[in-house]
Amino acid sequence: MDPEVQRLITILRTTMRILGVTNRDIERKLELSPSYLSRLFSGGIELKAEHLIHIPKAMGLEPAEFFHLAYPRRSQPGSRAAEQLREVLRELQPPPPEEPTGAFSDEQMDQLREMMRKMLGREKR
Repeated sequence: MDPEVQRLITILRTTMRILGVTNRDIERKLELSPSYLSRLFSGGIELKAEHLIHIPKAMGLEPAEFFHLAYPRRSQPGSRAAEQLREVLRELQPPPPEEPTGAFSDEQMDQLREMMRKMLGREKR
């Protein structure tokens, strides 16, 4: 399995553990067969973009919140290619979401990220 795919799966699983959500909880909400997530997490089923959208939503996270956890903003500038893409894609950005009930505050997101770092064995540097 590609290391980046494995990392995303690890973040999904860690997020589920932290939030107290089981595979079965997600499978029920998404109307998936029992053991679907076990097969997904073990590499028996290919991780797809839909999984990275629907599984976080089933946990009560907006997809953008999940991706922010997986790919926090870096303080250093990105590559020139990324800057060119940002310029071209600005108009395709979704409108800012309305604040959903139960959304995580910035402080809660920071705490969740820190817990995930610790669980993944990556202390903050």
